[in-house]
Amino acid sequence: MPVRPELQQLEKCIDDAIRKNDFKPLEQFVQNENYEDITLKCSKQFFSKLDNLMCKELNKKDIQNTSTILNSLGKYGKNIHIFGEAGLLVMMKQGLVKKISIL
Repeated sequence: MPVRPELQQLEKCIDDAIRKNDFKPLEQFVQNENYEDITLKCSKQFFSKLDNLMCKELNKKDIQNTSTILNSLGKYGKNIHIFGEAGLLVMMKQGLVKKISIL
């Protein structure tokens, strides 16, 4: 059964930021209050995408975009699920804490 598109919205916003350098959808998503009770399903590659995007923005010294990325993780982190597991737990296993500690 395919995943409903609204449940993949965060990952789509991250993809748009990577491919199109368009942060407007992610900024709007972070401002949206309607997703607090919804589970956001993301792929196993979600953390890699997030990591790549954050590194790219940090290298450009774009604090605004980096802040938007971190805000999305802070606000929706508890809602992210990766193949049925709590997304933050999966991302911590993949090195999230280490990554944030170097920032």
